[in-house]
Amino acid sequence: MRWNLLLCGVLTIVLAVPVHAAEKKPCKLVRFSEIPITTLSDGRFTVPVVVQGRKLDFLVDTGGAVATLNPSEAINLHMPFLRAGGALRGVAGVQLPNYSIASQFSLAGIQGRDLALYLDTQLPVGVDGTLAPDMMKHFDIDMDLMRGKFGLFSQDHCPGQVVYWTKTGYVALPMELVSSSHIQVRVTIDGKKFDAILDTGARSSLISMSAANDLGITERSPELKLGTDADARYKVWDYPFKLLDFDGVAVSNPRLQVVSNNVLPGRIDILLGIGILRRLHLYIAYGEEKLYITPAAAN
Repeated sequence: MRWNLLLCGVLTIVLAVPVHAAEKKPCKLVRFSEIPITTLSDGRFTVPVVVQGRKLDFLVDTGGAVATLNPSEAINLHMPFLRAGGALRGVAGVQLPNYSIASQFSLAGIQGRDLALYLDTQLPVGVDGTLAPDMMKHFDIDMDLMRGKFGLFSQDHCPGQVVYWTKTGYVALPMELVSSSHIQVRVTIDGKKFDAILDTGARSSLISMSAANDLGITERSPELKLGTDADARYKVWDYPFKLLDFDGVAVSNPRLQVVSNNVLPGRIDILLGIGILRRLHLYIAYGEEKLYITPAAAN
């Protein structure tokens, strides 16, 4: 889910990167860890983490701002509830005003401390918290969701030498880290270019009505049908979009739901959620600010 950090005077995670990263050969791609994922019923996925000695399942959320935690788990871990100077604001105006601090945090043996966790009462069933860009941006992230794998790689490698899983071609797409390190890329939808945010924490992919208007779609278009969102927070319309293209890697018949212009925060017109992202193999090179893409089945 996409969150904007409005104001946050809290601590962030300090990472202990494995020592062997400094011993690698020139240009060698170094994988710190390959983590099996658990897929939720809506297609989103979690990875195991350890917070203050307790194993929890965290949703991987590239659309987040900072990590979050279910308040019930904060209570179980005797973590204090703290009031932030501001709040996190997400889709449809949802806000998170409270946070806690995890003195110890571990992901696949990579240790951190003093991690700010905003407290979220609306996490999906089976999700104890979320991983967000505040931590992920310190690594390269490999998402091979078709094979159930989430990889953490060193950012210390030669530019462009990261696509290890296929020799059949790939796209290296420039990406911009916008507000709260959200990943923004240029895509083409039915022949017209747009900026889009990648959000693994969103179960739906959304396009604003203003962007739909740019494609000649209006509320009077006969193919635009009123739909329903699972949590009924906002009105959506379904439309038969034909092609979403990442500069050469294409997703046919993408399910993009049209929403009113006030639903997506900031100036974002398109949010690509897990339903579309699952059809791709993604390597997020945060250090290079490049997104490497192949079809999910590429090998």
